[in-house]
Amino acid sequence: MVTKCLQSQGLGPRRGDILAVASKIVSTCEHRVVKLSDVRLTPRSRCLARRWSIDDRLAALVANEADEIVGGVTGFLLTIKNGILTPNAGIDVKNSPPGSATLWPVNPDRSARILRRSLERRYRTRIGIEIVDSRVTALRLGTVGLAIGLSGFCPVMDHRGVHDIFGRSIKVTQSNLADDIASAAHLLMGESAELIGGVIIRGAGIDMNPTATGRRVRLSRERCLIGGSLIQHEA
Repeated sequence: MVTKCLQSQGLGPRRGDILAVASKIVSTCEHRVVKLSDVRLTPRSRCLARRWSIDDRLAALVANEADEIVGGVTGFLLTIKNGILTPNAGIDVKNSPPGSATLWPVNPDRSARILRRSLERRYRTRIGIEIVDSRVTALRLGTVGLAIGLSGFCPVMDHRGVHDIFGRSIKVTQSNLADDIASAAHLLMGESAELIGGVIIRGAGIDMNPTATGRRVRLSRERCLIGGSLIQHEA
């Protein structure tokens, strides 16, 4: 599918490009679209649905997919999925066929690696791949891009030990290049009916690394300012 889209637009990846692919494309190809009518309800899912005013079958899916449920607001559960703080374990009914919901790929890093190796063989060049979804940011309105999986490039730039403009040594700052790229791609992909499922990021000067994965950008809860402040409120 990705190759056909590139060919139809006369495009081909160049060395050092990052190809950002929408998570829904990957999930669809991996058969991660679920009919809500097939979802089995449980006492726990019914309790979650009542407490947070969520469709009971969607609540059941979230309960199955989430690594942890840490709270919620009306209509949404706040969850941790694959080490990422995200609403509803990444499950979305938007742009899913009526009566269905789309789940995240089972292993987004593996999916990115498979796609990268396939495209590198075809085009005989080294590229990076990341799988992009959207997320909300604490106390900020609207969605931004999120890299849920990646392969082939260094996702973090470490500024520690570098000096700022006043000569002070930087102690803790690191840049999350993966999510920066995801947000740039998300700006073009949109959130409704744009039908833009992939974006080529070119000339960003990202260091390529065939062994890099999305694990590099994950933080344990103990080290995270927001995650470490969360109190679990699961029903």
